[in-house]
Amino acid sequence: MTKSVLLLRLSYWTAAIADFAIAILAWIPERMGVTEIVYPAGLASVIAFSWGVLLLIADRKPTERKWILIPTILVVTLIASIRTKFSVDGTIEFSLVLLLFAVALVILMTYSYYYATKHAKDK
Repeated sequence: MTKSVLLLRLSYWTAAIADFAIAILAWIPERMGVTEIVYPAGLASVIAFSWGVLLLIADRKPTERKWILIPTILVVTLIASIRTKFSVDGTIEFSLVLLLFAVALVILMTYSYYYATKHAKDK
């Protein structure tokens, strides 16, 4: 397995596991800053689960489907931004661990995409 394929697969699986965690946590109202399960949380859960499945499908042909990392980077960045905004507003508790995880994931996915693209051009 080449380094670019290994990096891509690591990116796909890490992001997919994070998505599945979000899909589960969306059903725990206290984690979402509400007192009961609300319809938008259910929608978010379905979207997160579906995106996780999409990333696992991308893992089947990692190099050909590396493009899926571009919207995934956008989604992770937006989720981290919204979580930080709501933390600052006091709606939910701030978590440095989750923020650092999101930043590390974005860096991993960006580097994986860059490395795979560069490696493909070198062949």
